[in-house]
Amino acid sequence: MASPIQIVLNPENFEEARESGGGGGRKDFYAKRDREFSAHKAALMGQIDTISGVLASQSQGPIGYVKVTLKKEAWAKSHRPVGALFRPDRVPVVGGGDLGVMIVEGSPSGLAQVKTEIAKAETQTRMRLDDKTGKEVPHPSVQKSETGAIERLDLYGASDKRRFSVEEAVAWLSKPLTGSAYEVELFNVLPPRSEWDRLNASHRRLVESFIQGFISLGYSMSVERLPSWQHRLPVLAVRLDQAGDGAVLRLTGPTTERRELAPFDSDIQRHTQLLEFLDNHPLVRRIELPGMVVRSEQPSASNRARPTHMDLPVRDTRRTHPRIGIIDGGISPALADWVIDRWDILADEDKDLSHGTFIGGLAVAGASLNGTETCPEPDGAELIDLAIFPNQQKATAFPSYYAGGLPQFFDELDASVADARARFGVRVFNMSLNILQPTTPDRYSPHAIRLDRIAEENNAVVFVSAGNIQPQDMRPEWPADPSTALSNLAIARNDNLLLPAESARNVTVAALNPPGANGCLPFAPARYSRRGPGLRSGVKPDLAHVGGSGTPHSILGHGLFSVLPDGTIVDGCGTSYAAPLVAKTAAVLDHAIEGEVSRETLIGLLVHNAEIPQPLRPKPLLPVARHLVGFGMPPSAQQILETDDHSITLVFASRIQLGQQINFRFSWPASLVTPEGKCRGHAKLTLVSTPPLDARFGSEFVRVNVNAALQQEQEKSWKGRLDPLYLPSSRTSPAVESVLIEHDLKWSPVKVFEKTFPRGVGPSSNWRLFVEYLTRAGEIMPEGGVPFTAILTISDPGGEGTVFNDMRQSLQAIGTQIADIRTAARITPRV
Repeated sequence: MASPIQIVLNPENFEEARESGGGGGRKDFYAKRDREFSAHKAALMGQIDTISGVLASQSQGPIGYVKVTLKKEAWAKSHRPVGALFRPDRVPVVGGGDLGVMIVEGSPSGLAQVKTEIAKAETQTRMRLDDKTGKEVPHPSVQKSETGAIERLDLYGASDKRRFSVEEAVAWLSKPLTGSAYEVELFNVLPPRSEWDRLNASHRRLVESFIQGFISLGYSMSVERLPSWQHRLPVLAVRLDQAGDGAVLRLTGPTTERRELAPFDSDIQRHTQLLEFLDNHPLVRRIELPGMVVRSEQPSASNRARPTHMDLPVRDTRRTHPRIGIIDGGISPALADWVIDRWDILADEDKDLSHGTFIGGLAVAGASLNGTETCPEPDGAELIDLAIFPNQQKATAFPSYYAGGLPQFFDELDASVADARARFGVRVFNMSLNILQPTTPDRYSPHAIRLDRIAEENNAVVFVSAGNIQPQDMRPEWPADPSTALSNLAIARNDNLLLPAESARNVTVAALNPPGANGCLPFAPARYSRRGPGLRSGVKPDLAHVGGSGTPHSILGHGLFSVLPDGTIVDGCGTSYAAPLVAKTAAVLDHAIEGEVSRETLIGLLVHNAEIPQPLRPKPLLPVARHLVGFGMPPSAQQILETDDHSITLVFASRIQLGQQINFRFSWPASLVTPEGKCRGHAKLTLVSTPPLDARFGSEFVRVNVNAALQQEQEKSWKGRLDPLYLPSSRTSPAVESVLIEHDLKWSPVKVFEKTFPRGVGPSSNWRLFVEYLTRAGEIMPEGGVPFTAILTISDPGGEGTVFNDMRQSLQAIGTQIADIRTAARITPRV
């Protein structure tokens, strides 16, 4: 008998005041190593003297930026040197880089105060008697603890700002598809000229020297503020041109005016001098080359395994259907029956309908063309055609619509998504487009920021392709032998995810091989599918689905079939075609649930029910599986929404507020409690949250960590019983911060935990779902709290226990209100 997913209707009943404590005391990182600490202390003071000397002689004024690299064991919030050394009133933290790298704003006077505090650090190990253990333990001063936490101090300089040569820059910017402008990220927002009087002398000199620097070069150029400025990431587009107008600075706000750009200036000498100015100005944090929007390879022409034409499903206008927005270059009239609206800015001569039509065909007729093992959802989906990407084969097409490059493209994307959302209630969008730049572990890109903002503002989810590896870099087909698979991955090159796949609010999809195609291992990672990680905190890609084989079969071709613009059945492959299969499942879920399901719940249902494909389950492959398929391949929406009587799935959708925690207590299902009182079975817990983000902090851009745990009551405490999905082995000692980030997904917005208890565990049948939060050092919990969804499944692996009925009865007995998630919107505001 089918048992529907249950949502908890009264989550507010389980809110309580947050427990205080945690973090531990001061740590002596040099305990009983007094000589080493003396040398370390002297080295830091020497580094401060060197940095201060450079800042004092700067023509741009005495303000500069310093990298504070922490020891790996000092990454935790409680060990950050911000209490005595880098205090906000002296040397404020303004950002971060890779994990454990703080960036502070310094001046000779501020750094002198830091040096004074370091000088106070005692060089001999202090000990005290621990009240609990009765043993002597180190007891450092705050100055020694914070000094010991630091690995080294370095002035942020030219080598930190760019990773390309002048010649590479000019060659890349000469391509019209790029928009031809450098992306220049600053450490601080430039205030309007009318507010310069509010700056102190040092900061005013810093800003004035930056503005004057462009003018002093004497070249014609445009300097324009990009939209990411609004999201605490000040980025300028700087473009050398041949207008002859000198430096035109538009710094008051991003312009929406579509103006014709002057021809690009490719003079090497001028680019050299511009980059030298930017490299050497302390206000500049990073100089990047712009990306180009690309789609995957076009569908192939081999179609021997399917009829050349097929009657597509006919839309029944008497009922509603799942809805998907297709962000691409247009959908052909072959699918006109299913296209309910178009946002079309493209002239006919600038359209390329093949890619978008193939994607739309998978949504409309994927099951008929490929079978339910590949496309598990029923045929039929209403499509909104967001035709905003011009033919990439025409070099002049993209710049004719988006002369300013990617910022203008995202403006159009923003407008089209908002329109589809407002007029047709579309929540699910497919964007099988990428930006031809690989993700980096320490940067949340402006493109991901923009895409995430679009999703958040529209309460929508965009399904993004992971990107395709270039043909010359494709990996060999996935082998059956795990050792060979690891070897192939070790030698693979240029297969990182493409932007904006590091998106934190949306879902990135990788590709798997299709079933039934000889020559490739079914459901193994496709040889063309790019891999993570994206940013260091989190799992990317999120999910995976069939995208076609990268090695064509003599009869089946790529093994994934859809339609061409003329209605011809054709095969193809690419992460572009895996993404819409996951998007279709999301759209079916959204359609099946009454009301408006939250983004967190929609993503959580997909992730919670996803499974690691069989080829990646051997133990040696688990550490790399997360980078290839994320949390796995989701099943059909019907399988997600209904389980059998031997399991129960509870959804807890709420917000965690400042000073609160969630404590949801319940009894373990009676049919899974042994005569000895132990609790057996299988449990899986998924948490999806929407924490505040700040790109200035690099790898540490997630500013609030929401965590969930399934805990069993002990004699005097509660014990967590689940392990992170990708925990490589059991732990016998408490994990340090670096391990919690890597394996427990601390700071990740999406977390999954599970475990099987075949013999039963613990002394009690009293359990709780516990949700808590932790902010970064200096971060304040948002006023509206952080929305989250926790999904818990408890099941009997043997398929015998009456788990659903046991849990439902016991929950109702303690006043927990639960209901079928599909109809819960009638009685609860948040699903």
